[in-house]
Amino acid sequence: MTQEKTISNRKFIPALTGLRTICAYGIFFYHTGVVKKENYPVLYIIINQFYSFIPFFFVISAFVIIYSYYKPSGYTKNEFYNYFINRFARIFPILIILNTLVFLLLYRGHIYTAGKAIKLYLLNITLLKGFSSEYILTGVAPSWTNSVEEVFYVLAPVLFLLATKRFFLIRATLFSYIAGILFTSCLITFPLFGFLSSFKFTAYYTFFGRAFEFTCGIYLALLFKGVYTNSLLEKISKSTIYIGVGLLILCYTSLYLIASHYHVEHANETWAGIAVNNFAFPVAIFFILYSLLYQKSLLQKFLSTRLMVSLGNATYSFYLLHTTFILSYIYKYISTNIFISFICMVAISFVFYKLVEQPVAKFLKVNLYRKEIVKIKV
Repeated sequence: MTQEKTISNRKFIPALTGLRTICAYGIFFYHTGVVKKENYPVLYIIINQFYSFIPFFFVISAFVIIYSYYKPSGYTKNEFYNYFINRFARIFPILIILNTLVFLLLYRGHIYTAGKAIKLYLLNITLLKGFSSEYILTGVAPSWTNSVEEVFYVLAPVLFLLATKRFFLIRATLFSYIAGILFTSCLITFPLFGFLSSFKFTAYYTFFGRAFEFTCGIYLALLFKGVYTNSLLEKISKSTIYIGVGLLILCYTSLYLIASHYHVEHANETWAGIAVNNFAFPVAIFFILYSLLYQKSLLQKFLSTRLMVSLGNATYSFYLLHTTFILSYIYKYISTNIFISFICMVAISFVFYKLVEQPVAKFLKVNLYRKEIVKIKV
């Protein structure tokens, strides 16, 4: 007889989905400027560092991909194919839909000529814009982070094969930084439409500078799957939430001090701020996630509630929608109050997730997945 197997059914960890909710909402308030500088100067600077919720997404994404798809026996061609279909269905449909709407509106509003709109549209839906300082914030602006994650998604199947190799994580991380330095050096020498136009740009906006965030997620996933062991973490397991939160507070304090010292809006405009964001934050996040995975706590219980998980499932829609024309329409037709606008944005994103994002992803998976037939002798 035969048994049909797919790679779509995976164990679900609700607390991590709930955590995405907090991170996405933190980025909303960072982008929308919830407080005025003249009224609350300290709080203004702190909220201006909320871009550092982005490392949470990168660490969590790396964990989820490795935890969900890694298996020591390797993958068949069909399973690799299904892996990429799953990633495509998750990321690209609503990215294409939203960019189509955005650039049609920009063209109709005479912001762009047809030629310019088509050029930027293609750069956005292919995620190439994420590698260019000239185009990175065009279209659906926050989608530049998809460019970072897509590089990891492409590399992940190779990482599956190398996971048990000695020092593979250290080597892979160093290789990413070296590749970034080489590519950036070439494109600084021979400029091309702002692609990898400076080392600071590469360090903050591309996978080549943010590899350590993914390394932390990979290592945590391999620990959780039992591929690696760490006796020290096992001993301090109950303290990891306090270590993680303490480090997180220290990180935000550092960003505040850096921004204040250099008189900049965002600490990531400086190398010191980038270092804290790219290296210190992932360590803090690692400990927090470790605690959520291994220890029961009020935080874990809260993040695992049905409400937080439901909102967390819709965070990708929320993340892409919140800087588009939708928010402008909310301001114009409903309210300019930031909290009312936030509630409206959450509701609209959830409806969009239920009516568009989820159905389209399911349709693509059902129609494009290849089933693996395993013959079992009896």
